[in-house]
Amino acid sequence: MLTEEFRRIKEAHGVALKKRAARGVLGPSVMRVFASGTRDALLPVLADIDIDAIRDVKNQEEFSAWFDANVERIARVVARTNRDNRRIAPGTKWGHSTKIAALFVRDLVLSSRYFTDREVALVSSFLYAPIDGVVMRRLRKLKIRLPFSTIREIDTRAKFYKVQEILGRAAAECVVPRVWFDDNWGDRQ
Repeated sequence: MLTEEFRRIKEAHGVALKKRAARGVLGPSVMRVFASGTRDALLPVLADIDIDAIRDVKNQEEFSAWFDANVERIARVVARTNRDNRRIAPGTKWGHSTKIAALFVRDLVLSSRYFTDREVALVSSFLYAPIDGVVMRRLRKLKIRLPFSTIREIDTRAKFYKVQEILGRAAAECVVPRVWFDDNWGDRQ
């Protein structure tokens, strides 16, 4: 009976990893600005993301297209469950939804065993840094001028990708993934 349970777990292990990552990403530090019910509405959306498609990504443009499509799915749910939430608009999609998507993908690629080491090495440089208050404060401290001062002010694709471009150039010079900039969370005061 116990071995059957392990067989069942083995067959659905990828799904379990996605669900665990979704629960972690949608924790209190991320969800505090959203209306009640948003977390429950987003859990199945994140678990349903075709994360396996990342294995076929060959370049940054392909990753961006995949990422944007999934941000759109997340943003639809966030918009529906937060119609009157002034704390997130107008940055519902390019601020808050990209943060959720970037955290989810980061956790599955870098912090789980969903992908092989070889796959992680191939796609890590494509990943986006989640943008939030901690990251924005650090960028300002480093004298990087941002076209916004809060997540909710990231209201266009251009604003989101401008910051990713700046981070990507600097990260490439050090031969590390831009998503590592989120490690500033460990240094927050």
